[in-house]
Amino acid sequence: MIKYDRDRLGELLCAYGNKFVCENGICEKKKTILWDEIDTIFLDGTKTTVNFIIPAGESINLRIFSTKGNKINLNIRAAFRMSGKDRDNFSDVYQFIISKIIDRQWTKLINDIKEGERVSFQSFDVTSSAIYRSKFFGGYETIELYRIAGCDISNGEFFIIFIDNKGRLKHKKTGDVRQIPNIHLVQTFLSTIGQNNLRALEEL
Repeated sequence: MIKYDRDRLGELLCAYGNKFVCENGICEKKKTILWDEIDTIFLDGTKTTVNFIIPAGESINLRIFSTKGNKINLNIRAAFRMSGKDRDNFSDVYQFIISKIIDRQWTKLINDIKEGERVSFQSFDVTSSAIYRSKFFGGYETIELYRIAGCDISNGEFFIIFIDNKGRLKHKKTGDVRQIPNIHLVQTFLSTIGQNNLRALEEL
């Protein structure tokens, strides 16, 4: 018999082992994180092959951290290759969680940037005028926001798409997706900036 705080969490939507995703939040045993308590989410996935051909395991993991210090992991695994149905169902759950937190996180991000703060996403920082990425030997690599054309994820790595000084479209690798907090927020921000920039170019 599944037990959870229905008065607080609302209707049960789905379960992953002893972890329950509900209408108002997520819980695991005695830990509960409501949607408005979520601070950071990390998304990552792994795919293992033998001799680069034979599937030998696949997983998707979602690490959820609350403002109160609680942590709950949601994950699915397959011994060989994950079914499309399992992948789609997990994606639906991820998108549902994002829909519950994105407005609050977006408002805070935009307000912080407008107030002149430098917002860190670990692999890079965002300001009102540029993106700053730390160099290995010190200093920063800078991409001005007016150059941004969008972003992309490939093979577990996050890329910023921008237009260089010669008008060429470039892809800059900024780090592993699993190490970037709230990747959904970064994607929304860069996609919005890119769309606005491309629209402005079309109007010239």
